[in-house]
Amino acid sequence: MPYIKIFDKNIYYEIHGTNNDNTLVYFHGGPGASCLDFTTQAKELSSKLKVIIFDQCGVLRSDRIMEDEAYGMDIQVEMIEEMRKKLNIDKWSVLGHSYGGMLACLYTHTYPSTVNKLILDCPSLNFIDSAKSTAYYLSDYVSKSDDNKAKVLLQKIKTTDYTDKTIILDLISLLGHIKDMQLRNYLHAITYEEYVKNTYVEVIPDEMWAKSETHLMKLIDEEKMIENFLPMLKDISNPLLLINGLYDPSCSENQIIYIKENVKNVRQVLFKNSGHFPRIEEPAKYTQCVINFLINQ
Repeated sequence: MPYIKIFDKNIYYEIHGTNNDNTLVYFHGGPGASCLDFTTQAKELSSKLKVIIFDQCGVLRSDRIMEDEAYGMDIQVEMIEEMRKKLNIDKWSVLGHSYGGMLACLYTHTYPSTVNKLILDCPSLNFIDSAKSTAYYLSDYVSKSDDNKAKVLLQKIKTTDYTDKTIILDLISLLGHIKDMQLRNYLHAITYEEYVKNTYVEVIPDEMWAKSETHLMKLIDEEKMIENFLPMLKDISNPLLLINGLYDPSCSENQIIYIKENVKNVRQVLFKNSGHFPRIEEPAKYTQCVINFLINQ
């Protein structure tokens, strides 16, 4: 397996393609989801681009984070910048999915001169707003169930004026009550089984998956995730592509409107038959959309 040493941690990464003039780095979501489900798309994009994908520190194939270690989004940004330097990349374009959209905004805001273009793929840039949007998305399912605990959680998320990490924990708890895996993963055009089938899956021991829990909890405890990242986009002048699925609750209508009204150099592509994973639900359109933005536009 290919690894790169970043701040005494072995970080798993892959490089697909050889076009040094157009390098794209992918930030996965979750937090803790890994880059596994971008592998197929990376291979498709590699005909035109050099694509770098990696498991963030503490996730899956990368080194674990110890309980007494400091870790947070600012540290993630510094690790990514160190990776860029070690891979001898002058500038790259950045693509962030879901939570990775927050990370992509923070990285681009911190190191704008290292970024050519920014792609936000179904981003969650205001977690509290995303969580409330998701609660409404799940309302019909929960209301028809006999799960009273889920109904209480749903109402709490809809009505509470959250100011801390409780919103993250409540949403995680609510999703734990959703037995429909298609709905739980915000899929629209495909079933959960099709999603798994179309995801690049290796035989990975359970203990490697379990590492992500510490990664997730460190980020939750830091609470930077619940900040509103949308205003940060006003300070970013890099060309921006917003990709969103019509049926994705995470990238809410409120956030889409804010981006379109407040970011000057932005292009939006709506995937009308997708939820949270256009790259898997409408893969050919996704590939061409990214290539058009990075090369042909």
